[in-house]
Amino acid sequence: MTDKRKILFVNDEMRMGGVARVLNTLMAALPDDKYEIDLLILHKEGMLLDEIPSKVHVIEGSSFFRAVDQSLELLWQEKKFKDLAGKVRLLAYMKTGLIRNKIRAERKKILHKQYDVEVAAKEGFCTIFTACGDSKRKINWVLTDYSVNNYSRNHMPLVKKALEEIDLNIADSEKALIAYETVFHVSNGIAIHNLMDTDRIKKALEEDDGSEINGTDGPNVITVARFHPQKSIDRLLIASDEVYQGGNHHTLYLIGGGEEEEKLRNMVKERNMKHVVFLGYRQNPYADMKKADLYVSSSLYEGFATVISESLIVGTPVLATEVSGVQEQITKPEHGWIVENTQEGLTEGMKKALCSIGELADMKIYLKKYEYPNKEILEKFMEVL
Repeated sequence: MTDKRKILFVNDEMRMGGVARVLNTLMAALPDDKYEIDLLILHKEGMLLDEIPSKVHVIEGSSFFRAVDQSLELLWQEKKFKDLAGKVRLLAYMKTGLIRNKIRAERKKILHKQYDVEVAAKEGFCTIFTACGDSKRKINWVLTDYSVNNYSRNHMPLVKKALEEIDLNIADSEKALIAYETVFHVSNGIAIHNLMDTDRIKKALEEDDGSEINGTDGPNVITVARFHPQKSIDRLLIASDEVYQGGNHHTLYLIGGGEEEEKLRNMVKERNMKHVVFLGYRQNPYADMKKADLYVSSSLYEGFATVISESLIVGTPVLATEVSGVQEQITKPEHGWIVENTQEGLTEGMKKALCSIGELADMKIYLKKYEYPNKEILEKFMEVL
């Protein structure tokens, strides 16, 4: 029997969101008899720490990395001066180019084995961290569309230098791959869609059928998202309000939370949108998603929006703005609609979908046969690892 391959995944945090969830799903799916998996979390915090597979050995980053995922502006606003000092220190290392030597020194404190493969689970700082190591094979995982939002724009020389030492870039959609290769002038990439934990979704549906989706004023519409500018929930509220005022009555359910929650609640109050219901954060939103007639994704940009695939898996058609990956997810008319990524496109799309109640019902029947291609995706990941 051959020795297991030693894999190190590097992530900055494990907050609720697509990156941490798809990372947990991949680590859980990799066969125990082939891989020995370590996960380094540079700033060990987040709701999804509890969902890390038990077989994974978790390593916590040193205190130097505590600031890596924190916002300088937010730390100042909240007067967290100790953390603010740590963030300024980190940025100073990055601006002066001394960060590479600092990372090498910190790696010696927290990592004590040689890895066959090291994967930067989130492009950006994790890419630089991985590039500074001595793992035999270095992989960079790209999970967003850099043609729309370049997270590395303030540190381009550092990231470009790091990419010279990366063996392979994996993007979660073809469009995201093209964008990344264009921005950074690299050509060693491959597109592999995200794995979906379909067993977890099905189990969650069995465990929790207490859906609160019970609106009687037309179709039930739902979205599940972090309330962050990227998700553009404000555009969804405006579209919903205009469509409702135009006579297409419906109930809109919002599952999630985040930095824009107060702003969104104020919008609903000011517009007197009594058809909008905030359900809060839910670890298991699938019963609600399944019972809804339509899922709406209003994002400004994505890499590969896992929640779109989750909606199709539970059997609910999707209306999504044109973002990276969506053309590779909504591939048939029965899956839903892709609309122009503008306020007008979203509003007109919702109007069309909510005028098609019979079509929505037919879509839900069709989606009972939907199968997500996990087997093929896992084989691709194992091949590159």
